[in-house]
Amino acid sequence: MDNGTGCTSSASGTEPRTDIGELGAEKLEDFCSPEWRQRSRHFLVLSSAGKPIYSRFGNEAQLSTLMSAVQAIISTFADMSDPVRSMAVGAHTIVFYTNGPLYLLAASDRGDPPELLRNELQLLHSQIVSILTSAQLTKIFEQRSNFDLRQLLGGTEVIIDHLVDKLDTDLSFALGSLDTLWIRYKLRERVGKVLLSARPTKGLLYAMLVADMKLVTLLRPRKHSLHPSDLHLLFNMATSRSFLTGEHWMPMCFPRFNDQGFLHAYLNYISPNVALILVSADRDSFAAMTQCRERICEDLAVDDSLQRLDDAASQRALHPSELGVSGLLQLYYRNKTLVQHFGTRFDVSVAEDQKGRIINTYKRLRLYMAGGSSNPLRIIYYKREEDTVLAWQSSSFELYATVAPAMEVKAMIRLVNSVLEWIKNEEDHLFVINAPSY
Repeated sequence: MDNGTGCTSSASGTEPRTDIGELGAEKLEDFCSPEWRQRSRHFLVLSSAGKPIYSRFGNEAQLSTLMSAVQAIISTFADMSDPVRSMAVGAHTIVFYTNGPLYLLAASDRGDPPELLRNELQLLHSQIVSILTSAQLTKIFEQRSNFDLRQLLGGTEVIIDHLVDKLDTDLSFALGSLDTLWIRYKLRERVGKVLLSARPTKGLLYAMLVADMKLVTLLRPRKHSLHPSDLHLLFNMATSRSFLTGEHWMPMCFPRFNDQGFLHAYLNYISPNVALILVSADRDSFAAMTQCRERICEDLAVDDSLQRLDDAASQRALHPSELGVSGLLQLYYRNKTLVQHFGTRFDVSVAEDQKGRIINTYKRLRLYMAGGSSNPLRIIYYKREEDTVLAWQSSSFELYATVAPAMEVKAMIRLVNSVLEWIKNEEDHLFVINAPSY
């Protein structure tokens, strides 16, 4: 594997990109301002020497005093051989996570469980590692403990921001599984055969088509697979606006695969809504990946397969009514065996702030069900004024459904049973069941 820098490269593989995106107005907030203080959730990253590295809101330079205070708190508890993990300060839950030379902090006033925030901090750390590798991070801070890591992360803030925002609105990360695109089985099978036939004789490890952060299909070696969390980081990078046009060739670390070095990712949107991602261990295989992309596009154009994929992607998620039931406001279903899931969009009656509360409820209920006890909860019924949520897990699936608060328990169970029957009938179209391998 290449152990070079983690800068994103252009199609030629020679010019570093610095145009990942422009910083939003929230980056200019002063941490003493009402705007900054009214944010429900904050994520901070600093070095073990107290140097600012990242903040979702506010400018890191303006937060240097706060970062120093965080570093002092962590160091004080470390000196007492009792590392600080979390604390409650008024309405806020504050969680600390340390990994090597990086210190991370999350603060929330929404009652988020510490375990949930810690899991999200681990994902944030993984996103930084995906840009630099653990080996490079360790080497940098061994040589200069007060190094300003923003010099190497410059231009990637938007990718990290997008991850933090998606943690709050997308259940995929909490589920630890892959979101899949609902398409006809024959079309998915056709795409898989195209990827396999277009594979170059050497250089390619993984090939995948992704639409709206949803997996269409994945070509992989028979004895190796990428962890869902690594694919989440890859898909998150692929959604950056800077990658929507042109060919891109960049080193990327996959922390769960090998956090010490880089693989190389080729990214090209072969249609407005569908991205082709090719992963190679050879840093010099850009030309081979370009030729592979050309063969794939030519083959998919023969019978309009690419157009059909683009049409399916443009429709986004299924509407709850498309599951053959009435009264459903939103649903997520996770196939435990495949480690894949799908989710519907929200019904039009659900307000924007209500959507966030529903996703947050799902995340909490999943923690309760996966609590680690010998008798984990199987069904949780949670009723409140705005809606009613049911979380249900078996040996083969997890399901999270939201209905209107007026719906009775028996009616909700009948609805969910109908949905499970619909999923059983549509399973071939919902999930990647027979992914090609070589």
